[in-house]
Amino acid sequence: MNNKLRGYLAMIGVLAAWGSSYSISKVAMYYMSPFVLTMYRFGVGGLVLLLIGRGLTINRKYVINALLNGALFVVFLNIAIKYSSNPALISVLVYTQPIFVLILSIVLYGERPTALQVIGIILAFSGLLIAVGVYSFDIGDAIAILGGFVWALGTHYYRRNLVNEDLIRLNASMAVISALIAAPTLIISPHMELTLNAVAWGIIVALVAQVMGFLLWFLGVKDLGPVTASSMSILVPASAYLFALLILDKVPTEMEIIGSAITLAGVLISQLRA
Repeated sequence: MNNKLRGYLAMIGVLAAWGSSYSISKVAMYYMSPFVLTMYRFGVGGLVLLLIGRGLTINRKYVINALLNGALFVVFLNIAIKYSSNPALISVLVYTQPIFVLILSIVLYGERPTALQVIGIILAFSGLLIAVGVYSFDIGDAIAILGGFVWALGTHYYRRNLVNEDLIRLNASMAVISALIAAPTLIISPHMELTLNAVAWGIIVALVAQVMGFLLWFLGVKDLGPVTASSMSILVPASAYLFALLILDKVPTEMEIIGSAITLAGVLISQLRA
């Protein structure tokens, strides 16, 4: 199998893993609080990645990376999914991250946006207004957008400080450190049913979202390059809608479909260079 074919297959796996993670997280939270699920994701996922990465690094840069790209992001993500009527819509809101990355580049570093990037930003936020609706906008939607913003902050930090690190070791370390940072949130709600179903769903989320998703992502980036892999990852929300239908029997509304399509088109346009 040539590297490009392997890379595309890996990215299809990423779409399946991260697309389904929104719905399986929703199911898992029938049995536990968002904070307990966060600990499952980082605890179990971190242990598996740690065994694969064969090492753990803890320093100031790794801790800040874990705070932004790990603990805060996943806590916000799980809370958003918990309070969402359709977790697939949450995936669209979270994937506004590239838009926030671009806006932060303009604000923090004085980068001048191109005409296409401005059009992309306008389209993305117009699509959000259509998808969530002015009157149906709820706390889950707001937290999801906040999660996208935190992810963008983490992306900037990663690019400036950790871009040359070994990715598997970095993410193994991030998961372990994130578990330690997120542990105090259990005080808010330590609820979890003491059943095999609860444990099984917690482990499934960890293995699918934290282990399988990231390992396939690394393989896709290695074989296709970061630009192609990142472009394909924008399809994760489309995959999330499919899995929400298959797993939760959630049929998106017309406005959700139209708004999500406009948002993702805006995100894609904003990443074009012209």
